Amino acid sequence: MTVTLLKTPIVYPYTDGKPMAESDFARDYLFYGVDVLQYHFRNQKNIYVSGNLFIYYLQNVPDAVVAPDVFLVKGVSNKKRLSYKVWEEGGLTPDWVLEVTSASTRNTDEEEKPRKYAQMGA
Repeated sequence: MTVTLLKTPIVYPYTDGKPMAESDFARDYLFYGVDVLQYHFRNQKNIYVSGNLFIYYLQNVPDAVVAPDVFLVKGVSNKKRLSYKVWEEGGLTPDWVLEVTSASTRNTDEEEKPRKYAQMGA
């Protein structure tokens, strides 16, 4: 008798199901940052600009995730994505990250997220 174990596929969600909890001011800065950078790099097909998108930085570890307010990666296609998986992008992590902070997100933006960015090599 042969027993075959089926591997459960690892799920990398592209949303956490929560609405973006930003003030009008923070949201406007976030959108402006993405829009300006996308416009500036519009003719460069190997620069990807996005924001508020899940970046998975360790394969097979879906909890190793961060969502920068605005980020830029050089050397990858500027195609649309549901999420950014570092191992599917040649190991390239963001070259630049911007966090728009507020009183309610300050601790996460100034302490937790920088640790994650350092861990993934950004």
